[in-house]
Amino acid sequence: MLESVNALPRTAPAMPSSSRILRFRGAAAALAVLVAMPFCTLQAAEPPYSVEARYSRALDLFNLLDNLPDWLPGYTSPVYREAWQRRFGLSDQDRALLADYAAFRQRTSPLARSGREPSAPADRLFAGADTRTGDPYARYFLAVPSFTAAVDAAIAGQDREDQLLLRRYYAHFAPRAEQLLAAQAPFVAQQALLARQLAAPAVLALAQQMKAFFNVDDSPVFQVRFVWWPEAERTQAKLRGGYILLFSTFGTDEDWAPIVMHEFSHFLSAGQPAPQRRLLAESFAALCPEALALPNPLNALEEPLAIYWGQYRFEQQVRGEALSAESAWYVQPQADRTAKALAMAFPARGPAPRLEVGPLLRAAASACSAPEDERR
Repeated sequence: MLESVNALPRTAPAMPSSSRILRFRGAAAALAVLVAMPFCTLQAAEPPYSVEARYSRALDLFNLLDNLPDWLPGYTSPVYREAWQRRFGLSDQDRALLADYAAFRQRTSPLARSGREPSAPADRLFAGADTRTGDPYARYFLAVPSFTAAVDAAIAGQDREDQLLLRRYYAHFAPRAEQLLAAQAPFVAQQALLARQLAAPAVLALAQQMKAFFNVDDSPVFQVRFVWWPEAERTQAKLRGGYILLFSTFGTDEDWAPIVMHEFSHFLSAGQPAPQRRLLAESFAALCPEALALPNPLNALEEPLAIYWGQYRFEQQVRGEALSAESAWYVQPQADRTAKALAMAFPARGPAPRLEVGPLLRAAASACSAPEDERR
């Protein structure tokens, strides 16, 4: 899913994430599972990707503390603040520090500054470059195993006043955040299961098809990180700076493989050659002018393509099962309708479609005339 963001009054650019309503049980831990997955082609044995799935306490702490002020709704989530308030309450000092941190992030993050000017169709209908680059401040916490080291590096690049604010913020909230994240073995079972699923030959073959579809040659190291999420009834997946963040409670079992492949579709889409991306977007906008009027135009084409590959073709090609057209494949109706139109035009039992001007764009545009109450 690419996030549609309603900000404070700012709005962030739509960004990749998946959301599902399920229940699940399992165990976990801070152990890296590195799986380099070989995939043979006629020319070379280069894999379509390598996957590193693990848990990072530094990233988990940052994610919790960055979400706590809910400084950019849609990019951040209020559920963390709600969970915090249930556990600890919020004092006047807490609220003042949260407001100061929110102001810092809104002032310094490119995400909060994006979306102020009208953008070209290619930047509205397809995943943008920020899907791969992410938020500069958050990147300090993605790869560093030590939270303290990441904080020091992140703060060093700020001006003196912001440095003082950030040190106060982390010193004040981090000890209680550690209590919320207390778990003996976070996400170890989930990591191991996901690694096995993504190493399956059928999944690798699907990934290779997806790369060919989007006309992307790179074979990335796909970084998957599990982070704590307070709600047991719902899971989230978000693509942040080339990392897939999988959000769940510690004791949750989830069928993560199709979710990861959905996000892989967004990652590949963001890497399309610029001329291809521009031509496709302009051609689709001509076929479906309503798409650019949607609150989140990504639901017209980008999300349906990720659903088509990550859910529909995954179920058929990997598991030999078919998604029911009567069931909801996706939470957003417009994206759901369009994905089903693509599936009807290009059944998973047949050859994959080509991402070019022609039948695929016409099939997607056939779902443009959705009822007004579905354009959410």
